[in-house]
Amino acid sequence: MEIVAIDKTTAEKFVLAKHYSRRASIFWCAFGIVENGLITGVAVYGQPSAAIQKHAFRERDFRLYELSRVVVQSKTKNAASFLVGNSLQLLEPKPCAVVSYADMEHNHCGIIYQATNWLYTGTTKSHDKAYVVDGKRIHPMTLRDRGITSPTAWAKENGIEMVKPAEKHRYFFMVGDKRQKKIMRSKLTYDVINDYPKCNASRYDDGAEVKIYAPMSLI
Repeated sequence: MEIVAIDKTTAEKFVLAKHYSRRASIFWCAFGIVENGLITGVAVYGQPSAAIQKHAFRERDFRLYELSRVVVQSKTKNAASFLVGNSLQLLEPKPCAVVSYADMEHNHCGIIYQATNWLYTGTTKSHDKAYVVDGKRIHPMTLRDRGITSPTAWAKENGIEMVKPAEKHRYFFMVGDKRQKKIMRSKLTYDVINDYPKCNASRYDDGAEVKIYAPMSLI
């Protein structure tokens, strides 16, 4: 099992097939697990929201990433934490910080982040409402991806139920040497909560196994 940088096309193909959102998200870089020539897991890093970029750190002079997708179908024990822990160390430039979220709507509390020693800073809401379409809660960004530019107006016109979004657990990770990590943490505007949230480990139904071969240059 090896962690390598992968191209956008390979990452998007895996994420679209396996992530519960079926959305690839906009990203700067991606890393994959390679096992026997196959991609068996992907971690995607992109640009955080404007609010997080502006307010998460005081006088930030380092890059801030968002770990926006972690998708693993590997059967190897601890593959997800191995992917996250090793991909963090491959990020450039250093020092840098990373934010990520665990969605309570899907009964996630961030077990992968806890296993890889992220800083927990409580909960947040990423949008003001969700939409119930055919019995499923839909994120407003998913509707915009479908060409619905004003989800609230569309929902009212079509009798679509609007509900409060579930909160998300928010985590940060600092990448750098010991001194750099200390400086970045001192600039973090959120209080660090020492007790991690608890939940039962579970996997959502991510469909049938897909076979995506790693580019020959990575094998």
